Amino acid sequence: MPKIHPTAIVDDQVKLADDVEIGPYCMLNGEITLGSGVQLIASVTLQGPLTVGSGCVFYPGASIGFGPQDAKVKFGDPTAGVTIGSDCIFREGSTVHAASNDHTPTKVGDRAFFMVNAHIGHDVSVGNDVVLVVNTAIGGHGQIQDRVILSGGTMVHQFGRVGKQAMTSGGTMLSNDLPPYFMAVERNTVVGLNMVGMRRSGMSREEIHAVKSVYSEVFRKNPPRRELLEMLEERAKNSNAVNDIYEFVNAAKRSICPIGGRRLTRAIDEQTRVEAVE
Repeated sequence: MPKIHPTAIVDDQVKLADDVEIGPYCMLNGEITLGSGVQLIASVTLQGPLTVGSGCVFYPGASIGFGPQDAKVKFGDPTAGVTIGSDCIFREGSTVHAASNDHTPTKVGDRAFFMVNAHIGHDVSVGNDVVLVVNTAIGGHGQIQDRVILSGGTMVHQFGRVGKQAMTSGGTMLSNDLPPYFMAVERNTVVGLNMVGMRRSGMSREEIHAVKSVYSEVFRKNPPRRELLEMLEERAKNSNAVNDIYEFVNAAKRSICPIGGRRLTRAIDEQTRVEAVE
């Protein structure tokens, strides 16, 4: 039987695994499913629709599943809610907002670690093994790929994208997309590669070398978008990691964070300019 503190309020629609623990002053409302081993330490507020995988831990003040911070959305409007994977940690004051639609939920993968006051906006997709350090925020519709580390106070613009195993320094502001394996500081400025992250992930020396070569020999030249994609596509034939970068850049609808502050031209504007010249 689940262990529920007598001060907790649990809606009749809530479904709990047998070993779930719900601490004092928690509130669970709506269609909520909590998997095996989930712990709500105290004063946690969950709003359905919400599905939480096994082994997740929610610390006091965590608030998960309430609607978007959007004036058009009212409390009680239909939503696909939130889905959370397994073995995630949500520290004090962390928040995840529900989807602004009724078909695709806000998503958090497995083994996410959200530190104090980390925020995930509506319709965001977060991959596996992601770390959001204190006071980090992801705007609505953002996409955060696997093994990303966003250091304290990082702000990601709505619809922003951060690629696999990328990393930011504290206080980074991202209004452009940050490619896989890159490291960013300040505002949209790339300063290197996440070498430690690549090694810890088990990447081979060959793959790491391929990423380093692309960084120094392609991105540092700041080529036009079409040329950039051609160079990446050619190198991607021999490297899965470079292919990750190619696919990320190819899908971009906004600028890519430049190296050392040099601006890589906006994808759509650059494409229009090239076509006009031709």
